[in-house]
Amino acid sequence: MNLNLDLTAVDRERALRTWLVFHGMDLFEIASKLRVAHSTVSRLIKRDRASMRRVEQLHNLGIPRELLPVPK
Repeated sequence: MNLNLDLTAVDRERALRTWLVFHGMDLFEIASKLRVAHSTVSRLIKRDRASMRRVEQLHNLGIPRELLPVPK
């Protein structure tokens, strides 16, 4: 099955959460890789802005930049 997601039809947070589910990534896995609590990852996803360091860490996990918060 070929599924194309139009993530531009929803807000950034929902698009990011959808992308994570589609790619089989959960907050606990990301938190483990970043060595932070899963609640920290949840807050990062919800924010409009985040530190450049955290944005880079998330991007290095393969998450597209356009789905991440704007770096401070």
